[in-house]
Amino acid sequence: MVKRFYVKTPLPLKEFIAQTLKISKNQAKDIIDSRNVLVNSKRVWIATHNLKEGDVVEIIQPQPSNKDQIKIIYEDEFIVAVNKPPTLVSDKEKNSVEYILREKLKNEKIKAIHRLDKETSGILLLAKDFNIYERFKDMWDDKNVFKLYLAISHNEATFTNLTINSEIDGKPAVSHVKLLKKGNGFSYFQVRIETGRKHQIRKHLASIRHPIVGDKVYGVKKLENTLVKRVSRQMLHSYKLSFFHPYKNQRLDLTAEIPTDFKNVLNFLNF
Repeated sequence: MVKRFYVKTPLPLKEFIAQTLKISKNQAKDIIDSRNVLVNSKRVWIATHNLKEGDVVEIIQPQPSNKDQIKIIYEDEFIVAVNKPPTLVSDKEKNSVEYILREKLKNEKIKAIHRLDKETSGILLLAKDFNIYERFKDMWDDKNVFKLYLAISHNEATFTNLTINSEIDGKPAVSHVKLLKKGNGFSYFQVRIETGRKHQIRKHLASIRHPIVGDKVYGVKKLENTLVKRVSRQMLHSYKLSFFHPYKNQRLDLTAEIPTDFKNVLNFLNF
């Protein structure tokens, strides 16, 4: 959902939002900091941005955060895997998946083995104590995990399969991109990553002119498409994880159901 407002009197963006929504300036700044504010179809995150008469301000309504949205897709005495909603951070905060599961499972030792960006949905794996965490972390660092993501991106791809081997922050980073569908100016990708650098998929896809829809950092700066304006988060989903379980002595294959907002965009694009 997008709320649209028209500027009649020149004002700084923060003051305009505070006055228009009848909220405090701090609350207005929080909305601006979330990067869900557009001015004349361009994403703006500077609170002091000066608005002119006639400017159009649009505010994209984010999904409400709900800890009940966390769905456990696998659990044993060593680990728990969940389908993380795109409204919660992975760890280290009070309202993180890690914190919520500690309360839900009555285990203060639960610790996230890896992380997903807040706005990325999908499989998140957590250990039930620190020793288990260390063992799985070693496996993660040794790249013995199959990681598959789904992404909806801008622009129609001219390739079917592409490997991006491009350093991120001075470290090797490899992403294998497969085109699933394209049309209407967008592409639907399956991305397998060999490495797990910060924002790897988002950076790699943006580098080949296919920024992820809804990406507020590496995405397109001007949002003129009605669909894109309605998207409140980046269309990136951690779909599959496959690894050898060191305690169960067997291969474990996990899949996270695609969330409703992601499906809605796919349906809108007839993908």
